[in-house]
Amino acid sequence: MPNHGDTFLLANSGINNHLFIIISDPLLDPDKIVTVNLTSWDSTKDQSCIVDSGEHPFVRHKSCIRYEGDRLITAEQYDLHLSGDRLISQSPVSEELLGRILAGAAVSRHFPLGHRKILEDQRLIDGE
Repeated sequence: MPNHGDTFLLANSGINNHLFIIISDPLLDPDKIVTVNLTSWDSTKDQSCIVDSGEHPFVRHKSCIRYEGDRLITAEQYDLHLSGDRLISQSPVSEELLGRILAGAAVSRHFPLGHRKILEDQRLIDGE
């Protein structure tokens, strides 16, 4: 069962250079787990949450959270893909970084409303 703040890479997908972060709480809703990913920083990308080198062992240069690239998965899918070597588990993010990622989700114009609602229902971000 994945946990809030866990991270993973997608194996053999051609995009395994993007770290995915679980930002919802799988214990509260294992059928609707919201993930976002890190991407290289660029001034044209969403600036709601910037992550600097060293804030997570995977981050080697200035990056940002890609809220429009979020994915919704289930705990069952996560466990199945992890055991099938389709996901590569990484170190969880710190509580401080997870808090900043959630704060960014609350203000990002690119974060899907349905996924925002999941975080609001779990009381991880404030409703508008």
